[in-house]
Amino acid sequence: MDSFIFYGDYAKQIQADNLLQVIGNDLTILDSIQLAAVEECVSYLKQKYDIAQAFQAITQHDTTKAYKAGQTIYLDAPAYDATKTYALGILVSQDGKIYKCTTAITVHETFTIAHWTFVGNQNAIYYAKYSETPFNYKTIYAVGNKVFWKDKVYTCRITTQILDHEAQLQIGIAGISKIANIFPDDPIKGVQYWGVGVAYSVPTATEITNTNFWILGDNRDQKLLQICIDIALYHAHCRISPRNIPELRIIRYIGHGEDRETRGQRILYPTYCALGWLQSAAIGNDVTPELPLLQPAQGGRIRFGGNQKNTNNY
Repeated sequence: MDSFIFYGDYAKQIQADNLLQVIGNDLTILDSIQLAAVEECVSYLKQKYDIAQAFQAITQHDTTKAYKAGQTIYLDAPAYDATKTYALGILVSQDGKIYKCTTAITVHETFTIAHWTFVGNQNAIYYAKYSETPFNYKTIYAVGNKVFWKDKVYTCRITTQILDHEAQLQIGIAGISKIANIFPDDPIKGVQYWGVGVAYSVPTATEITNTNFWILGDNRDQKLLQICIDIALYHAHCRISPRNIPELRIIRYIGHGEDRETRGQRILYPTYCALGWLQSAAIGNDVTPELPLLQPAQGGRIRFGGNQKNTNNY
């Protein structure tokens, strides 16, 4: 099941043997636990951050599929089986590495490196490159500038307008932004400013080794990923013995008992634990994660301060 977390992520925080013991060697148990962990994080962050981007699911790479720019995948394949035959192009895993068949295997044989080409390490993470820099409503664009926005490439047709002092006075709204950008998909002025856009994706049959389309690395927010895994591991241990959860998992989830403080009906957690980090990130005071913020309503302006001051001449 696709999720923001995949099995390979747990190696950063727990040994594989220990994890398999916790889940009883049944990887399907992780599916619901992972989804619950992500939903718990989303419940704290959805009022402020773009959840669709921040929690984009990671999937296993499949050359038969097209991928959107920014999409994250991991490399994996079935283990090599000496009792099977393999056609050209088939991927297998062997000793923690992924190989592609370059010589058809028509008879049973032990793994022979000469018949295979190394592709990458098992569970290695890649993400699809953006063809252009993503659109940012705070940026000033000139005619001809290209941006990426919601799976399309747009070309600027009209230079970004900068509102002068008098223009801001005429609008009569407190503290509007001086940059009057139009979103590329704005239903009223989008086409006028940006055209209809050109759809972009990584084509099917694109090899993961093609650096024109793929980057080796993880573009997910690593702190958010760590928090999700901490929550998932806590709940995974709960299913075994709710009264005997390892202290480390309790600390990573809700902190030390003496650290927690009750104010009325609200429990405040220390920021080093998962719940404390989420609470602080939602407020944005002590913790300000590098997550995509919710964009303002399309075509709208941003309020940020007091009344616009008059310029008086005498």
